[in-house]
Amino acid sequence: MSNHWLLAIGINQYQHFQPLNYAQADAQALWNYLVGKTGFMPDRCLLLTDTSPFVEGQSTYPSKANLQKWIDWLCKDGVGQGSPLAPGDVVWCFFSGYGVTWEGQDYLMPIDGNAANIANTGIAVRSLFESLKANAAVMPLVLLDIKHPPFTSVGVGTGTQTIELARDLQVPTVMSCQPNQTASETAELHHGLFAQSLIEALRTGAGTTLADLSESLRGRLPALSEQYSLPRQDPAIVVQPPENMHRVILPYSAPTVNSNSAGNQHQAQEGGAIAATLSPSMAAVKQHMQNVSTIPGASGPQNPFEEALNRTEPGFAEAAPPVAPTPGQPVPAAVGNVETAGDGSFWQRLLLWTGGVLLLLLVLVSIFGRGREAPRTGAGTTGGTVPTLSDPGSPEQRNQARLKEATTLLQSNQVAQFNRAIGLASEIKPGEPLYDEAQQAIARWSQVIFDTAQGRAAKGRFEEAIAAASLVPKEQPIYEEAQKSIARWRGAAKQQQTNRNILQGARKLIQPAQASSYNKAIDLVRQIPAGQPGSAEAKQLTNQWSQSILNLAQSRASEGFINQAIQTASLVPNNTPAYPKAKAAIEQWKRQLSAPKK
Repeated sequence: MSNHWLLAIGINQYQHFQPLNYAQADAQALWNYLVGKTGFMPDRCLLLTDTSPFVEGQSTYPSKANLQKWIDWLCKDGVGQGSPLAPGDVVWCFFSGYGVTWEGQDYLMPIDGNAANIANTGIAVRSLFESLKANAAVMPLVLLDIKHPPFTSVGVGTGTQTIELARDLQVPTVMSCQPNQTASETAELHHGLFAQSLIEALRTGAGTTLADLSESLRGRLPALSEQYSLPRQDPAIVVQPPENMHRVILPYSAPTVNSNSAGNQHQAQEGGAIAATLSPSMAAVKQHMQNVSTIPGASGPQNPFEEALNRTEPGFAEAAPPVAPTPGQPVPAAVGNVETAGDGSFWQRLLLWTGGVLLLLLVLVSIFGRGREAPRTGAGTTGGTVPTLSDPGSPEQRNQARLKEATTLLQSNQVAQFNRAIGLASEIKPGEPLYDEAQQAIARWSQVIFDTAQGRAAKGRFEEAIAAASLVPKEQPIYEEAQKSIARWRGAAKQQQTNRNILQGARKLIQPAQASSYNKAIDLVRQIPAGQPGSAEAKQLTNQWSQSILNLAQSRASEGFINQAIQTASLVPNNTPAYPKAKAAIEQWKRQLSAPKK
């Protein structure tokens, strides 16, 4: 039978772009749903986000080097040539993050991507598609939720080449919007609109085939855009040849809306068949990664995380993916079918509950057993203690627990939680196990904090930016840069407050029926130079009030007070949209006054 694979990438804290809010949550949610509800096996589903844990000692931090290594491992060696893929397998590739266009080529930007060097820091869509098509017997499905970087032109038109490549290379592709549109995310959903629509489609049973999924997305995505008053999004869907629209893209064990007992029994059989093939894929991960150069952010085959990961689950909160089974460990067929679990027989549910209770008892016995069997110190000595529940055991275990707890804190994506995580990792002292990994994590999290601060400053939220940057530890290389930025932002915040006072004072001058009051208010806000905080608002008010002066002039002219209308219109300042109109009106009214009276 065919296997189903998932590569889910979600990036929030870009190093060189303004941070996104929910790209990581989008990838996490898709991972959770496909593994928890549709029968995707955990060890065939890879999550690569800002805070995703190591897998078999290998980093899943979404840098270009890491993403390329994982893509190469999964796809590029070819079926039967070292790749874990087999003929008939389906590979889902989901990306939520920034996408750009450079010299006619589309690129997906990893977390270290840089708009100043796109060709060398981005991942070319052509390269990704060619890797996926290296295995002709495998069906890929590419889902791209591409956002456009703000304040740059490199995002304009992104997707045009992707559509052409998808058609030419026959890679089924679903994009979150058309090339002339923008993809949005919203705090009300805590997701991007595309991810929300995608998971809704899967949840309602509309994702069994590409035809069903396409129909659902084409209806739901524009509706969500309208519902949340966001720019319209229409999915761009390319499937060649057209008959592939009817290929099944979910496991046969995936739950359906109207499941029955026979279907559940078939699902259990399929789940058992899948469980029997779990071990080779993770073994292949380790073997392949040992054969390639070390990925930045990981310590290669000798990484101390490797042994810990083999015996403890990664530190994820409630939203985290379930732990992948260790090689040789069977997986219950019921795993990944939460929605239909209630349809099983009483005895199936009883067996599951009994197994859970027995597993809990084994864990408790293991914990208390270690405490009782620990070596005692010699008579009359005071140098050792017997491990208790508050003492996890060896230094490596304690430090692994610290890092696990620190990683758990990051799920909220709040700066304060990153600061708390840094505090926990800082408890690991030089010379202790996992010290190097802790320092790498601290450096990465410090950069995330500073990136967040810079993003806030770019939006004019200087006080929040200062508060975030103040959390960068003194020991980090970016500390001095953070302090310089804080000093600069403090000056900007002071200027921002001064300019706010100017804007507020100008508004108080306005008397709706008095043109001179608008003129005085305009003179006041023009004291704010271009580029300073509040300058955009000052320009907007200037244009608005200039139009109000012209409206008053036209009103007086309509009442027959031509001279007053001319005097009023002359107050409209130049370099405003209303000025040419006012000038033309004044000339017309002067001609009207000079015309001979009948």
